[in-house]
Amino acid sequence: MGQHVTGSGTLGPVSAHLIRTLSNQGKTTFSIQEAAQILGKNIFETSDLLSELVKRTVLSRMKAGIYIILQIGEEDAQLSNWPSIAKVLIGNTPYFLSHYSAMRLHGMTTHPLFDVYITTIKRHRSKTVHHIHYHFVYRKESNFWGIQTQWITKQDKVVISNLERTLLDGLERPELCGGLIEVCRGLWTKQNELNPDRLTEYVQKYPTKAAVKRLGFLLETLRIRGDCVDKLQKSVIEPKIYVRLDPQSPNQGQYLSRWQLRINANIEELTTGLWG
Repeated sequence: MGQHVTGSGTLGPVSAHLIRTLSNQGKTTFSIQEAAQILGKNIFETSDLLSELVKRTVLSRMKAGIYIILQIGEEDAQLSNWPSIAKVLIGNTPYFLSHYSAMRLHGMTTHPLFDVYITTIKRHRSKTVHHIHYHFVYRKESNFWGIQTQWITKQDKVVISNLERTLLDGLERPELCGGLIEVCRGLWTKQNELNPDRLTEYVQKYPTKAAVKRLGFLLETLRIRGDCVDKLQKSVIEPKIYVRLDPQSPNQGQYLSRWQLRINANIEELTTGLWG
């Protein structure tokens, strides 16, 4: 059995056998018991080997007895397997992948992910695995709707926000989605896949009306889903409560009463940026 090259150097035959076998099984995460079975070693010997691979950043220890492969050959395995890692990190707690993470899985953006967002009913501290940061967004369980299951490998699936819910979450907190322009690009890219009935239903119960106002304005400005615009406008019920179009930009610009927005972004730059 030959040696195996990773981004961290050359593995010996035993370590290479472990990584190759797990990779062939389609596993990114595994338990110490699974590794011991593959290697034909006891738990203590296996633990020593895995600890050495963690030091060499071939593996990362997720929690007691659970590891993730960071390197497979020259490939950074985490860049493509971050959904599986997120699922392991959250454990048995109800969750869904959201914001920029959901945008990536829906094909609303193609940029590499270095920040992963996991919406959950429990508060957790952020965790960094190698060079990717996993953030936990707290939501009440009553806000766990608009979600779907998606297969990410032949063996594994995760829960994510669906397209319409992802859009609303992104317009509520654009800072978790790469900024307002990224959400706009995602909207433009997936405009023909939006479900108008679902979107109309969701805006009625979405807890943050600021997101609904921004969505209505963008649909109207970009001339997307005109059949939804009037219904969205009627759902903006708070009188004289203005919010910023871009919550990350200064509180300045003209007031637009139709959507109760302060237009603090350059609309021409925003729309031009859709094709940037």
